[in-house]
Order: sequence, then structure tokens, then C-alpha cells
Amino acid sequence: MAPRIEFEADVFSSTGLTLLVDGAAQSHVDAHDATRLFFEYVQRIGHVLDAVADPGAPLRVLHLGGGAMTLARYVEATRPDSTQVVVDADARLVAIVRERLPLPAGARIAVMVADARDALARLPDDERFDVVVVDLYTRLESPAFVDEPAFMHACLGRLGERGLLVVNVADAAGGPRLAAQARAIARAEPAAGLVVAGPPSVLSGAEEGNAVIVAGPAIPPRVLERLRGAGPFPVEVLEGARLDVVLWGAC
Repeated sequence: MAPRIEFEADVFSSTGLTLLVDGAAQSHVDAHDATRLFFEYVQRIGHVLDAVADPGAPLRVLHLGGGAMTLARYVEATRPDSTQVVVDADARLVAIVRERLPLPAGARIAVMVADARDALARLPDDERFDVVVVDLYTRLESPAFVDEPAFMHACLGRLGERGLLVVNVADAAGGPRLAAQARAIARAEPAAGLVVAGPPSVLSGAEEGNAVIVAGPAIPPRVLERLRGAGPFPVEVLEGARLDVVLWGAC
């Protein structure tokens, strides 16, 4: 049975819409202001997009997981002339989203209907990105391959010299997905920089919620400063020995 796809009006804004798939919130878009990011984890990814390069400079961004294409719209609004690729495996969802919320006219946003792994292999061999965003969920479940080092290696392999991989992790209490996906990145590329940002209660495993993993050849200090200082609060950014405890446990 095909999933039920619908849009719900935002009670906080007359122009906001939430995309629901079988009743589960997948994305939020403000139809009149693409810079308004509603969900906390999306705001954190937005901070990375803001700080990875000088303000307004165009970016090359690959979005694995489309939803309502919230972040692609955000990049277009904040960094005109950016080149973006949005990948989603659900052709029906893509068609409904594009009909209900058309992408900005003239935006350089290509949409590919494909499995994320297939898309990574189908892109031109020499195509590299400043940011690769991984946000792969069907309702509340992510595909098993997101936990695999081979998939994370393929994502890291699509980064430019100073590119960053950003992964949304929606997790249960105890943080099993966070640990699995961060470990997959660490095993795929042991030399990569790796940090995790989110509410302290989520990072400690005390509560369910969303965390954001950031990884790449080198993570600019301004990205860390932005994640720590721009909210939503409370926020914690784990790196180094404190992150090792999350990944591998106390020695």
C-alpha cells in the first residue's frame, strides 16, 4: 500500500507547511521564507551550511534524502547560484512535493529519483561537493546501509578537498543509531575529522531525539563555533576524547 502523503498547515506561521508521510512529520517548509528552518536538527545542518564557506558564496551540495527539499531551498535562498543535487527514492513523493511546493524558478537544483547508494555510483566519477547531507528516513526508519562503512566511505569520497559530510540521526534513547553511524564514518576514514552536535540529553543517551554528525578532511573552527553558539539550546558538541566515549565506550 502506498504511503499516505499530506501537508499540514503550521500553527505557528500562516505560510508554513509540514510534510507528513503516514502521519509522521518528514519535513517543514515555509512557502514564503525558505530561510526559516523549523526542526532543530535542520537548523543545526543549516549552521554547517552557513559556516562551511564565506557568506553568500555558492556551494555544491548533494542531498541524500529529499523530503520536501527544505535544505535545498535554504541553500538557494542564502547562497544563490549554488549547484545542488537532491536524491530521493520515492518518485511519488518527489512528484507531490514539486507540485505542491515548486522549487524556485531558475534554481540550479537537479532532482534524481534513485536509491542513495545507486545515486552515489551514478554521479560522474569526478563530481565533488562542498557538502553532502545524509537524511534518509522512511517514516521513522533509516535504511540499514546507512550504518555501513562502505556507504559512508562512498559519501566521504564525494567530498571536495574542504568538503563536509553532515548526517541527521534520529535515535532512540541509548543512542544506538548515533554510535553505529559515527563508527561507520570512523571506520570508513580513520583520519577524518568527526564531531557530533545535539541536545545533551540525546547525546548522553538519556532521551530519544535527533543528533547531527559532521565529518570531513578538516572541520573549520567556525563550523564548531556556529554549532555551539547559534542554538537551538541546549546544545552540546562532542569531539575528541568525549566523542570517543560515545563511539567506543569508556576504557
